[in-house]
Amino acid sequence: MRLKTVLVEVTPGLYQNKNTKEYLRFGSFGEKQLGFYPSEPETDPAYGTPAQPIARFTLSPYAPEKPPKKDGDRWLTVYLGSQSVVCFIARDGDWAVERIMICSASDDEHQTPLGLHYIYSRYKYKAMTKMNGIMVYAQYACRFRGHYLFHTVPIGGEYRKFQKYGKKQMLIAEYELLGSPASHGCVRLLVGDAYWIYNNCKWGTKVFVTTDAGPAAPAAPALIYAEPYMNKDQTLGWDPTDPDPENPYREIYPEWFND
Repeated sequence: MRLKTVLVEVTPGLYQNKNTKEYLRFGSFGEKQLGFYPSEPETDPAYGTPAQPIARFTLSPYAPEKPPKKDGDRWLTVYLGSQSVVCFIARDGDWAVERIMICSASDDEHQTPLGLHYIYSRYKYKAMTKMNGIMVYAQYACRFRGHYLFHTVPIGGEYRKFQKYGKKQMLIAEYELLGSPASHGCVRLLVGDAYWIYNNCKWGTKVFVTTDAGPAAPAAPALIYAEPYMNKDQTLGWDPTDPDPENPYREIYPEWFND
């Protein structure tokens, strides 16, 4: 990921080092003070002048390396080091962070493929892989390479083949692993985040996977270990962010629902 040089407007002034007695020209940027270079108060032309753009500094915004082709484009970066996914959106010719999502990507045995990929197919509901000998399903899957997809936490249970019933049968133990490596190579997400990618990241959206750590994602919403939020033995239940109107978490986490 590239480092981005930013031009900032600073208020110039002088600071004297208590130990060396050396004067430094500095500026204020928000609540921060930035030191620049040695100076003399009698000869420094910037001392006491109005604010002006005189300083450049470098920061890492976790932005894509290449500039966007047009505003509105999106780019997804999967950070295995922090188990987070960032969606960048092109605004005014540059990339801005639009959404940060918690995920569970590859474990030690199944490496999520590194490098640049593209979303090229989508599935509202899909059979995924076998876990403990049983085929599990997932909602709102977006394929970005081979058998690697963004999708929700796996769904099990007796009626898992049908989304109407499957959405109530998310594997609780797998939900509790969000934020740590746990998948067979895919990128697991909250239902609300998978649904957002499904609806907003069109075919051809670039996906970059890196072992770096990126911005920390918000924690997954806490589960309620009781009916109707999950079954009696607390193995299957609702994802708190599922947009389905029947989701009992709607009153608990209204920020996830935009009716």
